[in-house]
Amino acid sequence: MNTNTIDITVSGMTCNGCANKVRGAVSAVDGVASVEVDHESGLTRVTPDGTVPAEDLEFALDEAVESVGYRVVS
Repeated sequence: MNTNTIDITVSGMTCNGCANKVRGAVSAVDGVASVEVDHESGLTRVTPDGTVPAEDLEFALDEAVESVGYRVVS
């Protein structure tokens, strides 16, 4: 089991509703064990489940965030 986390910064979130959209999209990505989202800082911390290679997971996370109208800045 992979216990490392992937931190990404998401721009455009202004409220808890935004954070919930991002959380839902990221949670639906294969290979994600858990997600924490802070709309104020933009920090989205993802705990992988270890079933998907990190590079593939990071690409999928970026796509998931963009699919709900936000942008990954790091």
